[in-house]
Amino acid sequence: MTGEWMRCPLFRPGTDDLHRIAADVAEVSAIQHQLRDRHSGLKCLDRAAHEYQVAGSNVLLRVADRLPDGFSGVGLFVPGTEHIGVGRISTSLGTPHVESIPDFLGLRASFLTARGQPVDFLGVSSPVLPVDNRLDGMHFLRATADAAGPRSVGSAPLAVDHALMRASLTRSMGAGKAEKTLALIAQLSARTAWPGTAYQSYWTGVVEVSGTLGRFTLTPLHSSNSVHSWGSREHYLTIDWAGRQASGDVVFEIGWIRYLDEIRTSLERFTQPWSEGHKSIVGCLVFPQTAPRTAEAGLWAALATEMAANPGNWVCDAADSVREPSTEFGLARKLAYERSARGRDALSLNAYRAALRAGRIDDGLAAELERRTERKRRLGHIDRATGYFFARS
Repeated sequence: MTGEWMRCPLFRPGTDDLHRIAADVAEVSAIQHQLRDRHSGLKCLDRAAHEYQVAGSNVLLRVADRLPDGFSGVGLFVPGTEHIGVGRISTSLGTPHVESIPDFLGLRASFLTARGQPVDFLGVSSPVLPVDNRLDGMHFLRATADAAGPRSVGSAPLAVDHALMRASLTRSMGAGKAEKTLALIAQLSARTAWPGTAYQSYWTGVVEVSGTLGRFTLTPLHSSNSVHSWGSREHYLTIDWAGRQASGDVVFEIGWIRYLDEIRTSLERFTQPWSEGHKSIVGCLVFPQTAPRTAEAGLWAALATEMAANPGNWVCDAADSVREPSTEFGLARKLAYERSARGRDALSLNAYRAALRAGRIDDGLAAELERRTERKRRLGHIDRATGYFFARS
């Protein structure tokens, strides 16, 4: 086991790497503007992806009593502890904002360590991605913007089949790779939609823990299947999740899959799933039972919408000595998230740090969340199925 850890390839970027990769993702800002300009439901700049929120609430991370080698004392991973955070479930392709069209889903859970360091788990509802590198990832993101707009609504059973997306990918990738990418997107989107609920399995990107790379899985602790016919309900994901969380805790088991080698756990081929036979359980993530129509639930949902999150919010070792993500793709995602957050004027960590520490939203933060939510309501901006508008006493 130790030998496998020592062979783990770790990326330590220098100044030139930071500039090079930042240039690769600089188009995120233009994509945000194009999405707003082309999509009738977007009235202000929003995320470059994962704009539409299915669920948002406070969450709990319960760390297991026994952890894999190298975990204990790293970031949140203190055996037997519990942490308060903010969780969010979203659609991924972004446009059109129609839940009944099969799509990737995203899950994000954000926390603070005892020392105040931010830690974010970010996952998607597929063990693979539709592209193998960050440049093709940007081509895909651009294609979602090119396909945005009223012509994309209801034009095909799958949003990814739209002619505008195909044309965009063909321009950037060439016809052969574009068709392969579209086929994989359709396959993964249909697979994701099949459970009929957002309570399904998620896989994070690659992160480092004590010198080894790995991925986390978030797997439903209980049976998650429900009956759903595509197109049967406009907001079926939101309705299903609200019903589940109203009736009890929604719990995911958190597993850790450490890197083995390029055959079983590839860092170069994102379209290839990782072997999971050696997965270790490290805790659970809980969306606690919540009455969805209360003012408190609305505040947490608004915070999930407005706050910034980032795959670079991570603690790699007990000393917190690693400043950047440990893969080139991870660094690209971090820089893209930062650019997207600046573009949409996301809340900074300092604005909600006290909420993560105390597990409650104070009056000052509540007022700011109300202001932001009301502004979007007046503009007609769509970022979730149901708006929460508050009348505070």
